[in-house]
Amino acid sequence: MPRFGAHLSIQGGVDKAVERAREIRAECLQIFLKSPSQWRFGPLSDETAGRFRAAAREAHLAPLLGHASYLVNLASPDRALHERSRRCVLEEWDRSERLGLDGLVLHPGAHMGSGEAAGLARIARALDWLHRRRPDRACRILLETTAGAGTVLGGRFEHLKVVIESSAAGPRLGVAIDTCHLWTAGYDVRSRPGLDETLRQLDDAIGLGRVAVVHANDARGERGSRLDRHEHIGRGRIGREGFRRIVNHPALRHLPFILETPKEGPRGRRMDPVNLRALRQLALR
Repeated sequence: MPRFGAHLSIQGGVDKAVERAREIRAECLQIFLKSPSQWRFGPLSDETAGRFRAAAREAHLAPLLGHASYLVNLASPDRALHERSRRCVLEEWDRSERLGLDGLVLHPGAHMGSGEAAGLARIARALDWLHRRRPDRACRILLETTAGAGTVLGGRFEHLKVVIESSAAGPRLGVAIDTCHLWTAGYDVRSRPGLDETLRQLDDAIGLGRVAVVHANDARGERGSRLDRHEHIGRGRIGREGFRRIVNHPALRHLPFILETPKEGPRGRRMDPVNLRALRQLALR
């Protein structure tokens, strides 16, 4: 059976995320390294980082993942934004290493009208720049599949293939697949034939062995809508039977599944425990 967890808040200190993970009986954890909507980094003392590592070990949480800031755009043609994005990812990667995280999930970026080829080339060069400065990192950078709205890259497996093959750091790069993003990017992950075909295309493009985590999110949008709106498990367009097929698929069952679903339901009900329970029940077939 897969390991199931959630993206959880670091409010009050990064070590508080472990307490929240234990409260919802998570087996794996994803966090932001700072506020995702600000460039500024708050302090992270060695003491706090040590408490996080110790607490995560005690809670048997694995894997531990970070998620890069939403402001980052390594595909941007704007030189100032591109440079600021590189520096931001470098600091987030440093913090991930200090916290003992296994991976840092990164949205590829948006080409902002400069063209797919140019945007993908910028991403590859930025990843080379990062890996030259941190050649011995245990924490891997994981490129995430996206819904592909507008000029956002990563909505096709071929985008990630180009980045990986163009970067000298390619052998060290992993991938995070998001079920909502795949669906609204146009991939059929709901039916068994569609899921099989999606995973075949993924394997052909970048190799299933690169996939390190599944972001388990149902989708509010129709297939191919490019709408990046997550829904509770079983309550969106993928549905319960779609997720039953996903969590039990032989190519995915060994992977961790991380929720990024809405935190609250009707009348303020906490939904992470509800969504985790749904995934576990579906994994029992």
